[in-house]
Amino acid sequence: MREFSDDHHQGLVRARRLRRAAAGEGEEPVEAARAFVRFFREETEEHFEKEERVLLPVAEASGVSPREPDIRRMLAEHAELRRLVRRLEEEADAGNVRPETLREAGGLLEGHIRLEERRVFPMLELELPERALDELGRRVAEFGRSGGAQGGGSNP
Repeated sequence: MREFSDDHHQGLVRARRLRRAAAGEGEEPVEAARAFVRFFREETEEHFEKEERVLLPVAEASGVSPREPDIRRMLAEHAELRRLVRRLEEEADAGNVRPETLREAGGLLEGHIRLEERRVFPMLELELPERALDELGRRVAEFGRSGGAQGGGSNP
């Protein structure tokens, strides 16, 4: 789980930058939106793919139900964040990024990271046997070596 947690620090920094831009502090809204879209595409998307294609299948194979409420919420938030990134990209392309969109994306990303750190990861660490955690580590390493789902990118 450590690799997933390590990925979250930069996400929290980015969430704060979005909220500051929404409040008229720091970056201009269009700059903040473009920087976040780039960060999401280059780093966060791979992180989501690791969770969806590696973490959750290992958990399910060990008996953790994909219908577990926190896991369902995690996946729903992945979809919502992807939608918000598309909206931010459209708004940035039009040169009119709404503070509400920045605030929503920043708040959701922060809340999502907190959900994973405080609920999902601790639950999985308790539920998964040692062999499953070892398998998870091996698969995460393979995922990174193969460049993930998109053939490249850095770790978020």
